[in-house]
Amino acid sequence: MIPDAKLISHILLSAAAEASTISELGKVISENLAPLISHDGFMLRGVDPITGAACFLTKEHGYGASFYRALETAEVLGHDQHTLTNLVSKERLATVLGSDPHARRHSLQHLEMMNATGVGSELRVALCIKGTPWGLLVLLRGRGSRSFSPADACTAGRLSPSIAAALKRYLAGRFLRPVRSAPPPGVVVIDGNDKIMAVTQTGHDWMRKLVPDIEAEDKGETFAHIWNIAITARQPGRQPLSRIPGPDGWIVLQAQPLDASGSGGVAVTIQSASSDVLLPAAAVLYGITSREQAVIRSALTGLAVKQIARSLDLSLHTVNDHFKAIYRKTGVNSREELVASLSQ
Repeated sequence: MIPDAKLISHILLSAAAEASTISELGKVISENLAPLISHDGFMLRGVDPITGAACFLTKEHGYGASFYRALETAEVLGHDQHTLTNLVSKERLATVLGSDPHARRHSLQHLEMMNATGVGSELRVALCIKGTPWGLLVLLRGRGSRSFSPADACTAGRLSPSIAAALKRYLAGRFLRPVRSAPPPGVVVIDGNDKIMAVTQTGHDWMRKLVPDIEAEDKGETFAHIWNIAITARQPGRQPLSRIPGPDGWIVLQAQPLDASGSGGVAVTIQSASSDVLLPAAAVLYGITSREQAVIRSALTGLAVKQIARSLDLSLHTVNDHFKAIYRKTGVNSREELVASLSQ
């Protein structure tokens, strides 16, 4: 008997609000799902809700950096029917993968990876709220354990919006502010074969901030962030930008090809996220309207309320109402706090 979805949602939201790191968030979700869907390991991958680029990863047991990189490559290139994008587009929020007869078949390469890491069954859950993807949860069972069943997938699909809401709550609980006392932008250059050609000193500094709580033996996750955004930069029509929640502020990862063909080297820039980059994310995280964003932008330039009203052709009353709505949605208490939070 599946517990009431509202109760599960409440438990996950409360726990997510108290989590202080991505690692804690992953453990909280795993622990609360375990009584409903037992598992031996998990991987929680978050995505930028605007660009769809990966923005964080946490995991326990099972797959390592090679899987994460393969997963992102499949996501960007569309070579896998079980990616987050495909699961959301087909409105099939959870699917079982493996060699079991009732599981969906995967590529030989993926099955070899499962065998090499002792994974016998995999349950992928697209974390989605009203069509907007927030991440992907991968639950794992080891070889010798009972495989995930269609009933497990059904349960996971029903809980997907609650898990996604918890993920969103965690992100919204870290107000969109740039990294304080940040080093200058760092640059990582990779060649057409995805080998790192050069890294600036500040690039090394920033990479240490990208995955602060990953285990020492899995530092390959840090480079996976670089490879993933580089792959995105090579694909026409995709925006190679990811907003990454760090422990002391938000980081932005951007990339651009070094040649016109887009098939060769890529330069990846890592830096503290500016207010221009953070405001679109605020619209999704907090429900900030386009008019409220315009008010925030004007406030960031130092304009007084009367000047904001004149520049936006609004009344003083309407501008003040917009500020009140912004404070209520974001949890800040004043214009000064709002500006201080978003300013570098």
